[in-house]
Amino acid sequence: MYTTIPHHFPNALTIRQLEDQIVRDFMDKGLELKSSLWATSLCSDEVNNMFPEFYHLFAGPGPFILGGISGLPFTGITGLKAFLSHVPTHGAAMILYGPHIGVSEDGQIGRVNRQNQFASSTCCGSLVAALNAIKENKAPSTDFPLDYQQARVIQHLSGYKNEIESAEVPLKKVTELAYEAIHKKMHDILEQVQNDLEDIRLYLLGGIVINTDWNRYDYFEVHHQEFYEF
Repeated sequence: MYTTIPHHFPNALTIRQLEDQIVRDFMDKGLELKSSLWATSLCSDEVNNMFPEFYHLFAGPGPFILGGISGLPFTGITGLKAFLSHVPTHGAAMILYGPHIGVSEDGQIGRVNRQNQFASSTCCGSLVAALNAIKENKAPSTDFPLDYQQARVIQHLSGYKNEIESAEVPLKKVTELAYEAIHKKMHDILEQVQNDLEDIRLYLLGGIVINTDWNRYDYFEVHHQEFYEF
């Protein structure tokens, strides 16, 4: 783990370092964290509930959940409009978004040891399942209502089959492609809600969450950050 993460994610920050960066960024803009609300578009996996410090930084309760499995912002325009309507008057907002990938203590990419489990399990399970479906040319119908989120995940990735299979670490490539899909979708949605952003300063922070075993600290590799002001 301690060599795998620096090799594959050289710019990864610990969650505590990420917190410090967010505080600095808000202070540099003269913004009050206690007058700011936060949201996430991360995978539904419970291992991504590793931001307890953020609960004390921002106005609460939070976060507002924009993401579904894999981290795609499945709540769409309606979800983002709802989140923005909850922001404190004359306040700010932050959206933390991206996919996640596990790295176990013994350096396995795509696996973590979860508390009270005797063996490691997949992480991100949605992206591992999507990778397997793409390898086997199994594309589920996007009209299947009982698993539509996973069908959408596969749909976003299936056009990159050759790129994925030729990658040194296919799951890492899938995770990077998922990030690009989440990033694009988030900005597409933002374009549709600009009227709701009036008088709100929005901080976007996108990247990849790197989960580790349950008794180790997690990481976040920042890929994109910007303040929106309308």
